[in-house]
Amino acid sequence: MRRAFRWLWVKKWKRLVPIALVIFVVGNIALVELTSSSGFCNTCHIMGPYYDSWATGSHKNVACVKCHISPGASNFVAAKLNGLGQVVDDVLNRTSTKPSASVNVLSCTRSGCHTIETLNTKAIVTDRFKFRHDKHLGAHHLGVEISCSTCHSHVKGDQHFEVNTGVCITCHLIETAPIEIQLRATGTGQDLTPSIRMEVRPVIAEITAGLPAVSDASLMVTRPPTPPGAEPVPPNHCTACHDAPNTLVQYQGIEVNHSEFLSFGAACVSCHRSVTATPPAIEDGSCLVCHNFGVERVTDSIDMHRIHSLGRHKVECFNCHGTIKHGPAAQTMSLEQFDCSQCHIDQHSIQRSEYALAGATTGRPEEAINPMFLAHVDCNGCHISARELHSNPTSPARVHAATPEACNRCHQPGFGEKMVPLWQNATKALYAAAEKALAETEPLATSDEAKALVAQARGLINIVKVDGSWGVHNPTYTQSLLEQAQGKLAQARQAPEADRP
Repeated sequence: MRRAFRWLWVKKWKRLVPIALVIFVVGNIALVELTSSSGFCNTCHIMGPYYDSWATGSHKNVACVKCHISPGASNFVAAKLNGLGQVVDDVLNRTSTKPSASVNVLSCTRSGCHTIETLNTKAIVTDRFKFRHDKHLGAHHLGVEISCSTCHSHVKGDQHFEVNTGVCITCHLIETAPIEIQLRATGTGQDLTPSIRMEVRPVIAEITAGLPAVSDASLMVTRPPTPPGAEPVPPNHCTACHDAPNTLVQYQGIEVNHSEFLSFGAACVSCHRSVTATPPAIEDGSCLVCHNFGVERVTDSIDMHRIHSLGRHKVECFNCHGTIKHGPAAQTMSLEQFDCSQCHIDQHSIQRSEYALAGATTGRPEEAINPMFLAHVDCNGCHISARELHSNPTSPARVHAATPEACNRCHQPGFGEKMVPLWQNATKALYAAAEKALAETEPLATSDEAKALVAQARGLINIVKVDGSWGVHNPTYTQSLLEQAQGKLAQARQAPEADRP
């Protein structure tokens, strides 16, 4: 009986093994085909936005695996094994909410898609920018080997593998500051989060190549030639990416003809200054968006670019650098932040000096420090009442004047109404006495020593007059200045007279 049962089992097993092998092979082929379909990618709950952007993009007729799996059997098997692991992670609810994927240049140049020869001969010129693939493919910058996915990326939900012009700005117009990693001291001897500082590269003189000399050479700097063997720096003159508009441009009611300005040899930056906004610092907080650990191993910018651009999971430039504004939006922002000091030199310098004791002349400045300054009360703390300009009352411009009521925001009610007149009356009395002494002493000052003392006294008196607050900015310091003026005038009166011939 046992021998008969064993014979039947062996006979059945020999029939089942081929069937099982056939089922296994057919099943795996079916699974491979199923998981290779673009619709399968959308079964993962985090892939919805990416699938929707692919379905409406220029590559909607190209299967996801054609781009995201590089050609070759080994790459295909590795991708499927990695996908199996992702399925397990998804079942166990360990899927990251921030998927990352790379597209190798081999995928883009596979048979039936793009070819390097075609791309290198293709020049893209639009009404906004111009681009040549042969100037970029294979080039290196800050450790980044430029490939298709360097510029083409998933910019946002409705754009799948489109050109991210923010990459152009990051490479061509931004550079690392001289000190790449800046540790900001806390004042206690400890260091806070390190940050990589970036800055806008100055425009170079190639901007007007072939045109007459630029009249205002201060608008540009000449970059020295690249040393032999060094990595070339991407050009940052305007015409590297743009051509001047060949049509009339209407801007806020003004008709601009660029060809007319260019015929005069005008540089683009003579009108379009600050066209690139200052990029924010790249702090550790950006790293923590993706990393939960390892931030302490921060390295230099070149190695960091290499890791994040050539690794298995490419990181988009804007994920770290943020969106760097360039063009009209950045220039509009800059126009609202003009540096007034270019024209208004040392405006309110006397007031600042009185308030903050900058350039104090008193012998013991620690006794004259304004408690309001120590409490970090700025100008807007007291200047709260808008009024017309005294110099031009018909102008729509307004300035904020200080009022005693501003003191009531921090002090007890009525404090300003009580103290401001007290400070001003005391200062005005000292000022009147000092001016009287100056008028009496000046005719008597005949020697060089006496004249110098009178001039010093006049300067101290003039500080109080120009300040205009009559002691409110710093009562103790203002009164000290007037007392010093009185002392110098007394010394002038005691100085010997000049020898007469």
